[in-house]
Amino acid sequence: MKVLITSDLHGLPVAEKNLMKFLERGYDCLILAGDLTNFGPISTAENLFEKIKSIGIPTLAVPGNCDPKPILKVLDKYNVNLHGRCRKIYDIELAGFGGSNLTPFHTPFELSEEEIKEGLSKLPCAESDKLVLVTHTPPFNTKVDLTFQNLHAGSKSIREFTEKRQPALLVCGHVHEARDIDSIGRTIVVNAGPLSMGHAAEAIIDEKISVRLIELSEP
Repeated sequence: MKVLITSDLHGLPVAEKNLMKFLERGYDCLILAGDLTNFGPISTAENLFEKIKSIGIPTLAVPGNCDPKPILKVLDKYNVNLHGRCRKIYDIELAGFGGSNLTPFHTPFELSEEEIKEGLSKLPCAESDKLVLVTHTPPFNTKVDLTFQNLHAGSKSIREFTEKRQPALLVCGHVHEARDIDSIGRTIVVNAGPLSMGHAAEAIIDEKISVRLIELSEP
């Protein structure tokens, strides 16, 4: 299965255009790891999913901290909601938890570490050696949560869950400048970077999983 991994559209028309260009390359599945809008309106997300629906690609998404919580209704409407859920695409099980840990900016979809820990613990996933975890916030203390100020901004609860559960792949975004690939034990961790800047990632999920960062300037 060839998967397009994206994050951080922030409601920008250029991000939507970039997504359509990436999809021209041919994918089996699309993952959107949050910040679909920039504090709303949720109609921005509705317009996006209408276009994705017309393409017909299986899609799953979680909200980001810049998405208002009513966006969950939009994700439900288009049957793409992975927040607090487990879904299967083909034979791959995916679990998701959106929003972010607390920030200094008081954005719409922030949660305490305790709330994140509780939400992750309730994910109704079967034991699978190919589990893909989709979060908006990166796990704490990795290459993919390092800010310009050289501070780790990720979630300790997501880190703890990853260390214990060891999903095959963890997909995230949130920290735009921390676009990278890292690992926690056996888990590959990828921050695809902001789609608005022409960044994404690509995963090939077969017997093994391979991940690479991609840009629109690439073939």
